[in-house]
Amino acid sequence: MIELKDLSATIGDFRLDRISLSMAKGEYVVLLGPSGAGKTVLLEIIAGIRVADQGKISINGKNMDGVPPEHRGVALVYQDYSLFSHMTVARNVAYGMSMQKTDPLRIPGLVDELLTEFGISALRDRYPGSLSGGEQQRVALARALATKPSVLLLDEPFASLDPQTRKECIRVLQDLRDTRSVTILQVSHSPEDAYALADRTIVLLGGKITQTGSTDEIFRYPKSEGVAKFVGMENILSGSVIESGSGHSRLEIGIGTVLIPADYPRGSQITIGIPADCITVVSPEMIPDDPMMNIIDCQIRRVTCGRDIIIFELDGPIPLTSAERRSDDREEVIQPGKRVFAVFRSTDVRIFSGD
Repeated sequence: MIELKDLSATIGDFRLDRISLSMAKGEYVVLLGPSGAGKTVLLEIIAGIRVADQGKISINGKNMDGVPPEHRGVALVYQDYSLFSHMTVARNVAYGMSMQKTDPLRIPGLVDELLTEFGISALRDRYPGSLSGGEQQRVALARALATKPSVLLLDEPFASLDPQTRKECIRVLQDLRDTRSVTILQVSHSPEDAYALADRTIVLLGGKITQTGSTDEIFRYPKSEGVAKFVGMENILSGSVIESGSGHSRLEIGIGTVLIPADYPRGSQITIGIPADCITVVSPEMIPDDPMMNIIDCQIRRVTCGRDIIIFELDGPIPLTSAERRSDDREEVIQPGKRVFAVFRSTDVRIFSGD
């Protein structure tokens, strides 16, 4: 459906570097990355607004070299929606059909269908300046789909919305994903977007694709330190292998050690991550008897209680952060200054490759 091969582009000091990816018809892919990663640049290249320095784009099997934006079958919705402020909602939605030279007698009926589908019929005679953020987004989506694109590109569609409106707009896109065969590539920096919408998630860092997979795989099992930091993984540590065997190695980290689930030669420098919710805080009498468990003597430095989660910041030979679900029976171990043990399985340790 969409295939990008070795796309590169240089804008000032920034370089989008050899991007290759493919998307099946009807697939919903979320492209995650921080500001400045090149996400919007990539969308604009696919849409034909920017020209790549090298590489190929094909859509529905057709090479897009030299094909202008209006003939690509692609619709791009920017973060600010870019609605025409001097046009009513109905005229905004009709605009693309007029440019495509759709039969003028058919346009009013097609506009009505789209306004009904997106629940904005009552807004047809209003102007964009009088609409809420969520209403503007619905209008922008209706306008984009009016041209019947095979590919829909969304640039941070929820960035300026309040939490409730964001939830409502996610539901709109879920309905769109489930009822139309349009292929969607959405740019975001939010894990919530990816979990709610994506069939597949791609991480873009510094102009390069660094990991592709399910959203859960990326957030639970990042393959590199860069991805781990981007997704907010706690407890990213580096150390040297001091012993190895039977499928495990022991890392010396500071003045402590961590058992990891892989054999490495002595002296190897390894970077790991330990998800905070894989670490359990226990009192001394609750230490498990299991040689495959990491057990680290700590002192609670700070406790942060959220609605559902308790965050423990722990001092010790290896400073750690633990995140646990709140429960009444945990009250005895949440006092700062208390001696506790941080416990986690060796198999919960993520081992990172180089970025």
